[in-house]
Amino acid sequence: MRPVIFLTLAALISAALLATVSDYTREPIAAAKAEMKRKAIEQIFPFRVHGMKTVTKGKSVFYEVYDSENTLRGIAVEADTDKGYGGTIEILLGVSPEHRVIDYKVLSHLETPGLGDKIDKPKFRKQFHEKILEGSVWKVKKDGGFVDELTAATISSRAITDAVQNGLEQINEHYSNTAEQ
Repeated sequence: MRPVIFLTLAALISAALLATVSDYTREPIAAAKAEMKRKAIEQIFPFRVHGMKTVTKGKSVFYEVYDSENTLRGIAVEADTDKGYGGTIEILLGVSPEHRVIDYKVLSHLETPGLGDKIDKPKFRKQFHEKILEGSVWKVKKDGGFVDELTAATISSRAITDAVQNGLEQINEHYSNTAEQ
């Protein structure tokens, strides 16, 4: 009976300590994640970000980016795809107010190191620059599209193309294209 009481007390003390540590670290972790996201957004856009507004519409999270004169200069959106070789790929896609791709940043992936992880390299990302949703065939060249797939990583290439297309679709659904006004 004595070991049961000892183990029960040890479990209760451990649970209390874990709950306390969780409460104590929740806000610093959230602040660190927000700062990491802000830095990722600043890396996507080729201009200085002076202001940013987070907008949630349905399940989509958008980041409206403004210049020093409070003019909307870009929109970023969190997008993902489950078509990656290693599973889900999450990106942060940045577009101009005219819905032209500026750049993207891979937030998380489990693609093969040395092969599929090249989806985040500048040379690969560059081929999406200035693309819009309409008029582009959002597939790899092997499938009749515009994207040069990575050697030995066609699945990863298809997946990132899907993620970028998903992000553009979200932006087109929730924002009017300023080029059409």
